[in-house]
Amino acid sequence: METWAWLIAYLLGFALLQLYLYRYFMNGSSTTDTSTTNATPGFEGGAPVESGQGSTELPEDTVACKECGAHNESHSTFTFCKHCGARL
Repeated sequence: METWAWLIAYLLGFALLQLYLYRYFMNGSSTTDTSTTNATPGFEGGAPVESGQGSTELPEDTVACKECGAHNESHSTFTFCKHCGARL
């Protein structure tokens, strides 16, 4: 009988963990926090803009992120920003 009690406790704990993880990721708290540091050192995201250029227009094949402003490739398979991970 003790084995059944441990099995039920394990399954209940596992289900609660899954519910917590589901709610955590569905609330968007993993991508909306902009205070996190960049995972790749030295990478600032997007295409570099030369200081003498003076123009802020994007090339035709890039899309600016709404959250951080980084330039990302304009391709239908890319739905997240390379810099901050927000949805484009």
